[in-house]
Amino acid sequence: MTIEAGKQDVLKVRMDIATIQLLEQARSYVGLDKSKFIRQSIREKAQAVIAAHEQTKFSADDWRLFFELLDNPPEPTERMKKALQTYNNIVADEV
Repeated sequence: MTIEAGKQDVLKVRMDIATIQLLEQARSYVGLDKSKFIRQSIREKAQAVIAAHEQTKFSADDWRLFFELLDNPPEPTERMKKALQTYNNIVADEV
């Protein structure tokens, strides 16, 4: 997704008084003006959400299966053998 933004772009947000007070207290601790604090907070939260959604997560059963297959790999299938042969032919042609 491509978004073209300029310095003139404005985001208006409605906030309740408790959120505003929390914002003011937090931004005063880090010494940022309101706009910079909000931009930084949005960026940090967005990066965390994106990282969480783009991360591969494995269950305990997934890990057990993974290590079991490493310790006891299955025999290669005919399709896998053919893929290896094709790969070897390609590599041999490049040399």
